[in-house]
Amino acid sequence: MQEQLDLTHVEFGYGREAVLRDFSLVLSPGEIVLLAAPNGRGKTTALWLAAGLLRPRKGSVRVFGRDPFRDRGVLGRVGFLAEGSPMPEAWTVAQVLAFQRDTFPRWDEGECDRLLRVFKLDAKQRVRALSRGQRGKLGLITVLATYPEVLLLDEPLLGLDVATRRMLTSEILGRVADGGCSILLTGHEIAEAETIADRFVLLDDGHVTCDEGVADLLARHRMLSWDAPVPPPPEALQPAFLPWALGRRALACDWNEDVARLWMAQGGQVHPADLETVYLSLTGELHAA
Repeated sequence: MQEQLDLTHVEFGYGREAVLRDFSLVLSPGEIVLLAAPNGRGKTTALWLAAGLLRPRKGSVRVFGRDPFRDRGVLGRVGFLAEGSPMPEAWTVAQVLAFQRDTFPRWDEGECDRLLRVFKLDAKQRVRALSRGQRGKLGLITVLATYPEVLLLDEPLLGLDVATRRMLTSEILGRVADGGCSILLTGHEIAEAETIADRFVLLDDGHVTCDEGVADLLARHRMLSWDAPVPPPPEALQPAFLPWALGRRALACDWNEDVARLWMAQGGQVHPADLETVYLSLTGELHAA
């Protein structure tokens, strides 16, 4: 089975500074991958490379086996929404969508109309009058209505209210279920992304430091809680304390129920881990015990 997106040993930089070093990532059909990283570590650059808007210094980028930088024809099968994509302020929503309709051969007018209703956008409203969240909704329509086979979303949940974020996650899951669309998304709304992502990829210092299925990653961690006189959890669990939590709380970074059994018998409590806290641990934002 051909991978829909394949970045292999990619290096890219701005000037002399390398942003990506030996970066590799594969996106399979029907897969949703969350690419996470602290700010300025290259996750947006990776999407621009996948969309054929940048050319790597080294390595290769392939979309359906073709180089998107050289072969622009393959981009008709790719939807890319960059964070903060500019739109003509004087245009109406309808004019923005008409431009997309004339640009993308896979445009589906019926789907566009449906999304306008779902997101409650007025086609007569001008871009300059749209809120940040409304601009985000319009941007999503411009890519979703093209029915892409690969969807690249840079911070798609940024600036959206809770209801709209849930609408978006529902649309993403629907694309995968109905057409096998593959999705690579970035963002810091990790709690929301956890509900839809199959794989979690962490980018740090220009290369991948973690690439694992979300379920497997969470299975290796647990949230721990305890109160006096219960002792702290054993060091063998590699507990990382949560500095913002009230009371005694930690993340077990190497969960082992046999090791934890005696501590649990003394009153220690164990809870499922969440992806956001695991992310903070992997990036060094939690303090190891």
